[in-house]
Amino acid sequence: MQTDLDRQNLRASLKEAVSSNDAAAALSATRALLSESQKTTDTIFCASRLLGMSEVFVQQLGFRKLSTFAVRSVTLEPIVPFLAIQALFAGYVLDLQLGGFGSYVDELLNPNSELVRSNSDLVLIILDIEELAGQLPELCATGRNLNVDTEIQSSIERIGQLLRTFRSNSSARVVLQGLAIPDVTALGEVADANLPFSLPVAIERVNRGLAALCGSISDCVFFDVDRVSASCGRSRWRDPRMYLASRVPVAADFFGAYAESLVRFVSPLFRPSRKVLCTDLDNTLWGGILGEDGPQGIATGSAFPGNCYLEYQQYLKQLSARGILLAAVSKNNESEVREAFSQRSADLALTLDDFVAIKIGWGEKAESIRELAKELSLGLDSFVFVDDNPMECEAIRRQLPEVEVISAPVDEPWRLTGILARRPFFDTAFVSQDDMNRVHEYKAQAQRAELEQRFENRDEFLASMEIVCTFQSALTAPLARAVQLLAKTNQFNLTTRRRSAAEVEEFASSQGGQAWAVRSRDRFGDAGVVGIALARTEGDICLIDSFLLSCRVIGRGIETAMLAQIAEQAVQDGAKRLIGEFIPTKKNAPCASFYPDHGFSQKESAGSASVFYELDLTAAPVTSPVWITVEGNQSHELSAGTVLTS
Repeated sequence: MQTDLDRQNLRASLKEAVSSNDAAAALSATRALLSESQKTTDTIFCASRLLGMSEVFVQQLGFRKLSTFAVRSVTLEPIVPFLAIQALFAGYVLDLQLGGFGSYVDELLNPNSELVRSNSDLVLIILDIEELAGQLPELCATGRNLNVDTEIQSSIERIGQLLRTFRSNSSARVVLQGLAIPDVTALGEVADANLPFSLPVAIERVNRGLAALCGSISDCVFFDVDRVSASCGRSRWRDPRMYLASRVPVAADFFGAYAESLVRFVSPLFRPSRKVLCTDLDNTLWGGILGEDGPQGIATGSAFPGNCYLEYQQYLKQLSARGILLAAVSKNNESEVREAFSQRSADLALTLDDFVAIKIGWGEKAESIRELAKELSLGLDSFVFVDDNPMECEAIRRQLPEVEVISAPVDEPWRLTGILARRPFFDTAFVSQDDMNRVHEYKAQAQRAELEQRFENRDEFLASMEIVCTFQSALTAPLARAVQLLAKTNQFNLTTRRRSAAEVEEFASSQGGQAWAVRSRDRFGDAGVVGIALARTEGDICLIDSFLLSCRVIGRGIETAMLAQIAEQAVQDGAKRLIGEFIPTKKNAPCASFYPDHGFSQKESAGSASVFYELDLTAAPVTSPVWITVEGNQSHELSAGTVLTS
């Protein structure tokens, strides 16, 4: 419990960190002060002190600056400091501009509105029920279908028209807030729960319709504010006096919870989710210590407390079903672990086959995670580590700061699943078929590695793989997967531009534009969409804007096949020179020599972070490797009416 003296000391620490431009210390002091303080004044104090450190956070901590515009019909000003702080906690610097109160129609429809001219990265659309579905309260007063269906449908269509018109004028990512179910209605609790056209039921239908609408529009996410309201308590969610007097949509006690949740819904638009969960075994996956208690002595199964661990196992199984990779990292004897999984299979929700890797032994767990990252060709920032031992957790935090760490509550095992589920590590706005196939693909990767050991000549190995590449427009491929690759690929990504779905659409449909997605399969399985390339031909020059490949397939020649595809289309579009751009980052060194290795010559690029390369397309064609079979080559040109849902 913080005392006033503690608060004063933490405020002083924050002031000192700000004065010395120490971003890490400032963020740490802010977290410490607000971890227990419920005082609005403390949040406002922190936000005001950190206001001038935007560039410091970007430069020192690599935070992403988001130019943000809020379209609203409610009063958001008191919530802005909370949004700024929660954004910082999530690694964003929010440069927020509030639109005019109630001017949302003009902002979204007018191609010359302040919103469109702002060229924002992110747009928040926060409207109340009066604007979204104003007639519903009256129509639902009897609980009968007196034009309720019509109002719901017309409300969703109205918002759809606004969003699609705005999308035609802007490539900004969009978060559309839904409606919170009110605590008090004219029908009362019993009728609300039992009548099919009560206001709560109607609002649920509006929210589901808006969520489906967002799924049909590129780079648009639905924010389920009702879930936040229910979690905090609907009876306290809104302060009637402040709402009626000033249209403040949330009670002051929940400004922080609202802001935290809103930022959580923003993140999937800009940042990929983590991909691997590494779990300890003893007192984490099961209760007890295997080496001391034996397979029959560990706690797991239907009886308490074993069902606490079973619930955690079932949650991991569900994560695996949507593509999260599971790994066991434990200090144990591997033979005993295998025996436990065999003897207690009826009481465990997981089998060893559910794990893409197991690291069982007596070495340091940090080293085991490093090995996993190398074996899976993933960055450490893709990992989450769960362990009950505080010393192991602290060791990972210190040695591998990129890894997120969850301390399992050994004395309260029933809390672990909730702790993990409430963190945003695995948040995503969609789950693609490629995601669902990821576990199988990483297991196939191990089979490929085993096969490679049998060949002395790599070309012979690659020929034996029976690799097939299928090229599609990035729009006729799953658009969500294409944008997912653009957002998360770092190692083989020549420019690391995080293009939005709207920008991909523009490349695909514009004159001279190219937007290719490449799918890959071989004798071991279908890897799905593994590469994206964006380019544009103007005159006799084709400039490659984005070129990236999943780390899982680097070195198989697929990157050369992609380059050949771009070059072939560029020649058809009238290009004589192909220009490639490389923007060095901390992570993309593996592709630094890509263009020189393919015959490009370096151009002068003084004063630019980019390195440009040029290839004469009239001299010699770029050809795909002989061991790759190319399919598809479907045109990148799409009609203006093409609509794709992800």
